[in-house]
Amino acid sequence: MAWTYHTGDLPPEHSEIQATPIVVDGVLYTTTPKLAVVALRADKGTLLWRFDPFPKRRTQPHVNRGVVYWAGGKRIFFAVERRLYALDAATGKPVRSFGDSGWIDLSVGLGHDIGDAYLVSTSPGVAYKDVLIWGTRVGEEEGSAPGHIRAYDVRTGKVRWTFHTIPWPGDSGYDTWPADAFQEAGGANSWAGMTVDTARGVVYVPTGSATPDFYGGSRPGANLFANSLLALDALTGKRLWHFQTVHHDLWDRDLPAAPNLVTVTSGTKRVDAVAQITKSGFVFLFDRQSGQPLFPVTERAVPKSDLRGEETWPTQPFPLKPGPFARQSINQGDVTPSERRRFRRLRHGSLFTPPSREGTVVLPGFDGGGEWGGAAVDPRTGVLYVNGSDVPWIAAMREARPRGSLGVNGVDVYTARCAGCHGADRRGQGRAPSLVELARRMSIEQFDTLLARGRGFMPSFASLPEGEKCALMTYVLGPKCRARGGAADPSTRSQATSPYEFVGYEKWRDARGLPAIKPPWGTLSAIDLNTGDYVWRIPLGEHPAVGPASGTEQYGGPIVTAGGLVFIAATLDAKFRAFDKATGRLLWETSLPAAGYATPCTFAVGGKQYIVIAAGGGKLGTTSGDAYVAYALP
Repeated sequence: MAWTYHTGDLPPEHSEIQATPIVVDGVLYTTTPKLAVVALRADKGTLLWRFDPFPKRRTQPHVNRGVVYWAGGKRIFFAVERRLYALDAATGKPVRSFGDSGWIDLSVGLGHDIGDAYLVSTSPGVAYKDVLIWGTRVGEEEGSAPGHIRAYDVRTGKVRWTFHTIPWPGDSGYDTWPADAFQEAGGANSWAGMTVDTARGVVYVPTGSATPDFYGGSRPGANLFANSLLALDALTGKRLWHFQTVHHDLWDRDLPAAPNLVTVTSGTKRVDAVAQITKSGFVFLFDRQSGQPLFPVTERAVPKSDLRGEETWPTQPFPLKPGPFARQSINQGDVTPSERRRFRRLRHGSLFTPPSREGTVVLPGFDGGGEWGGAAVDPRTGVLYVNGSDVPWIAAMREARPRGSLGVNGVDVYTARCAGCHGADRRGQGRAPSLVELARRMSIEQFDTLLARGRGFMPSFASLPEGEKCALMTYVLGPKCRARGGAADPSTRSQATSPYEFVGYEKWRDARGLPAIKPPWGTLSAIDLNTGDYVWRIPLGEHPAVGPASGTEQYGGPIVTAGGLVFIAATLDAKFRAFDKATGRLLWETSLPAAGYATPCTFAVGGKQYIVIAAGGGKLGTTSGDAYVAYALP
């Protein structure tokens, strides 16, 4: 260990650090749990400056995965909530000539006013010459904001171009949506980051699903450019090519990570390629110039939905190589004995079995397979290293309940609106945090704002009648909320647009709280992209209730070094490990102060090599942390 830096701003409630630092001229730039930006001496871990856009904030508004450095003006670009800031890299002070005295509003320029719809930025964009290309995270429910890609002038913050991921009239792909979708549809956003080929001037942009995530009756069609890898001219935004990895997505199969650039041998030729990992465990490999797949991709027939109004797309693309790096189907023998009766009641069998009223097994789950940590690639050998989770989730739908139909009983409102995600006991499950003793961590005003705006995958409840809202606050926060009073006004009750609603994000677990299928529940794989064959695959992580070879669910990705090492944290056992890149043999491991749900970075200062990882914890039931830990080679 070379140094540990504690940010000192751990919120009183759940928080995470998902950021990968960047290092320029011996200075490390990254973000803290409360989303301040810090600059540290990279070899010492000592603070040079700190910029906090909201110094009085007590909570973490959303996660952040890093910042962008623009060498042309020595600026740091950083986003929090709807603001995209430009900071002087030497001082951390806002660059007043950029936008509105140092920041711009990411909700402006989407074609229509999105009001209070959820829109933030979690992953950094890219800087290319004098443009800054940025994506956003939006809601996953009806009424969400569209995910159009914007490029800004790096000096002024003015929009240079916009690519409509939900096409407008006259745009390519417009006919894959209903005619008025460009005015109403949401999603199809790039929340995971992007990659720029500086030699070609091409930016490769992965996009997420259209909204609502699990019922597409209001958006019949293939829904371009959702779930697509886009190749755009970085200076103009012109579409060069695209490939859609899921047509008419009903499974939340966002493309979850920035793609990798690599040069491979295809046949007898050396080809510059781009590799895109997916939540489903597929790796798609394309010629960087033409967009042609370098391994065959076949369209296969998939099951239809029996939900009224739903028009599932009849086929989906399956790459024939490489094979998937995560399990995509299970049989009864794979299921924990105590859960086999439920398995027989659930729908299962296909990677693309649609959500259903009975509940459908989704494997890999909503969080992958591959996730936002991304993959690493060795430019010399063309081997890709990717970690994956093998944890099943359940996609269940129910008849939509009319707004305002629940009266003023807080238990009823919570059961109908919240329990599907947070659990009947309010202790949290899956993606949803615990709400037990929430009043200690959140004020009435903060809870009111949360209901109005939503957060992450939590939808906005702005249209919830006042009586229901008050009852819910009273039940969740305690008696002090009763002063709001009021009863549901029958005139405010309205029927949901969609006939179905999603029951909630449920990880399928057995009575012990473990994933309901046999381990391993997480792996690390090495895939030769020249041949599409696996070099090795190993379980990654040790679940404390099971032990070696169990693997664990993972968040964060690997890096590979020229010296022959693959470094990765990502697991709930809070270990940081190094593997032999050629064999997968474990060479070194250490315990972090909190789990490292982030991708590490490596750098050199004064000829000495370091590797640094964020130990932020907070996911998978682990304790939150506020540290960055750096290690050095001998």
